[in-house]
Amino acid sequence: MNVQDVMTSTVITVRADSRVEDAARLLAHHRISGLPVVNAAGALIGVVTEHDLIAKEGRTVAEIMSRGVVTVSPHTDVEEVAHLLSNHRIRRVPVVEGDRLLGIVSRSDLVRQIAMRWVCITCGEPVRGNAPPEHCPRCGAPTEAFTQSVELPGT
Repeated sequence: MNVQDVMTSTVITVRADSRVEDAARLLAHHRISGLPVVNAAGALIGVVTEHDLIAKEGRTVAEIMSRGVVTVSPHTDVEEVAHLLSNHRIRRVPVVEGDRLLGIVSRSDLVRQIAMRWVCITCGEPVRGNAPPEHCPRCGAPTEAFTQSVELPGT
C-alpha cells in the first residue's frame, strides 16, 4: 500500500508570513498538531507544530517553523512512512511531488488503516473496511472467520 492510499489530501496550510497567533488558531480550530508552511507559490518550505509555538519565540511563522522537513512521495510504501515517523519521532510527513504539496500522512492516518484491516483466518486474505465482510472474497468463509489484523498495512 502506498502513501497516496492513506494520505489526507485536503491539507490545511499556513504561509510563512502569517502571524504565530494565526497558526495557533488554525491548529486549535482544526484540532491538529502541525501545519505545512507554504510560500506564495504554494511550495512547501517548512512545518510549524505545537512544539514550535510553545518552545520558540517569534512573531511570524517563518521565525519559528521547522525547516528541512522530512517528506515522502505519493508512491512511498506505507511501511516506510511508519518507520520514518517512528525513527524521526515525528507526527506527520508532508507528501510532495517536486516542491508541490499533495497531502500529509500522520500517525492517525496509519492507525486508521490498521483499524480497517480484517484478515480471514481460514485463508489469510486481507480485507479493508469498517467491519468484516459477510464472506471472504477468496475462500467464501463467513464473517466469523475474520479477525482484525495487528500488523501494519503491507506487512
